[in-house]
Amino acid sequence: MIWDREVDVLCVGSGAGGMCAAITAADGGARVLVAEKDAKAGGVQALSSGQIWLGATHLQSELGIGETRAEFAHYLDNLSQGLALPAMRDMFIDRGNETLRFLDERIGIPFVVVRGLPDYFYPRVSGSRAEGRYIEVKPIPGSVLGEWAAKCGTSPYGAGYSYTTSNEWVAMQVHNGRFIGDCLQEHLAADERCAGAGLAAWLLKAALDRKVTVLLESPATELVCDAGRVIGAVVTTPRGALRISAKRGVLLATSGYDWNAELVRAWEALPEAGSMCPPTVQGDHFQLAAAAGAIPTAARAPSQTPIFVGYPVPSERVHGRLSHRMLLPGSPHSMIVNVKGARFCDDGFYPDVAVKVARFDGVDKGMPNWPAWLIFDDDFREKYGLLPAYPGQPIPEGTAIQAQSLGALAHAAGIDPEGLAASANRLNEFAAGGVDLDFGRGTVPWGRIMTGDPRRASNWNLGPIARAPFYAVKLERVIMGVPTAGLQIDTHAQVVNARGKPVPGLYAAGNSAAWTDIGGGYNSGIANMRGLLQGYAAARHMTSGSG
Repeated sequence: MIWDREVDVLCVGSGAGGMCAAITAADGGARVLVAEKDAKAGGVQALSSGQIWLGATHLQSELGIGETRAEFAHYLDNLSQGLALPAMRDMFIDRGNETLRFLDERIGIPFVVVRGLPDYFYPRVSGSRAEGRYIEVKPIPGSVLGEWAAKCGTSPYGAGYSYTTSNEWVAMQVHNGRFIGDCLQEHLAADERCAGAGLAAWLLKAALDRKVTVLLESPATELVCDAGRVIGAVVTTPRGALRISAKRGVLLATSGYDWNAELVRAWEALPEAGSMCPPTVQGDHFQLAAAAGAIPTAARAPSQTPIFVGYPVPSERVHGRLSHRMLLPGSPHSMIVNVKGARFCDDGFYPDVAVKVARFDGVDKGMPNWPAWLIFDDDFREKYGLLPAYPGQPIPEGTAIQAQSLGALAHAAGIDPEGLAASANRLNEFAAGGVDLDFGRGTVPWGRIMTGDPRRASNWNLGPIARAPFYAVKLERVIMGVPTAGLQIDTHAQVVNARGKPVPGLYAAGNSAAWTDIGGGYNSGIANMRGLLQGYAAARHMTSGSG
């Protein structure tokens, strides 16, 4: 067979999974090529908060806030709702810190614990912790990447996503630390990349330092198989198609399938949804792996997948398309209601919102809480804003309905006026007393820190909806690359085919791999951790000669 190029390891995708595999393999002496479909390196994780979530790590222990493996496993068991495969769960626990130690101590990527940020479900779920499991990278100057600085992903949704850290946000919220806007301006001036953009930059630098070849705008379009083994792939570059031999293996790390409407309908049960991911995220891993006999696998129900609520912004274009923005609900002077005008969840804690909007009730005509609306007043606009508008700026054109009274707003939005008025009156009573007697808004520490206002001493997440004009934003479901379905892998991150057998030479990582290690629950930072871990495990297996 004639090849245009020969390498040891081919990584399809340059996010956390693809890059960690590339770094690990190259550090062991392998010849590595990364093929990225997008025009920039970094994948979906470059656009994320960059949080990594893991327990029982050396980083925790160094700070004196360590925990045992058993303690972390207990929380994971509660989180998984019985859907995680034991061997895969154990891989996440036992090899997760091995991966972080490798990247930290061997590769030189500086990780820090996000102090003061609790698990989603702390303290309600047994085994949850007040701090210690969230991790992020230190900021990195873009200048260290040289000409690659312009080719490494940052968020197109605003500098706040890529030039501030989680530690800075928590410090401002909890410890009266520096204003986040000042931190943003400082990092921007120095092009110090933080969060997901910072993680992407650190990984890209480590790969380039180890002579990894990175091809941009170069999707893999076909796997090459021989006698049941994957031996390479066809990669379509701007200069033409290349047949690339991968002696030790091919890793698929192309994220989810946000921009493939058929897959979203089939696996997420959503007729329509927006996404903040690049439009290159189309489920390529499924099409590629089909040639090797692998099929999509769901490890949980769609209602257990972290699909956000959000809203379209008609006046904003991102990636050349209509913009979709995720909503982290919980700022004071706002609430989320259904068509009856009723609140139905703790609308200060997005996981509860995401679960409750997806509720199906055949007695109540299907989905009683969908459609849903974000309702807020002019105090909300003045103090907090609605992205892409900052506090005090006008709400983006076409995003919200506006009216001088709640009754007029309800009629314009198609919401029951009496129900909306009753909900607003009751919320205002709760705001005056500081306690949400219906849904406990403001009692979940994570939601309070991430979306609350510390200036409201009685309850960070409650404020009256009383100052005209009033606004209604019709919500939509917004996917963030984290899917319900993926490719089944084993504990070496080797893809398993429809008959339950590992496919020689084929691996998957991150959101391309089924969530059989975590199961039904979620915590922000798990997706990035899975990508790093599975990329690392795949590379170790490939370079050991076992794959």
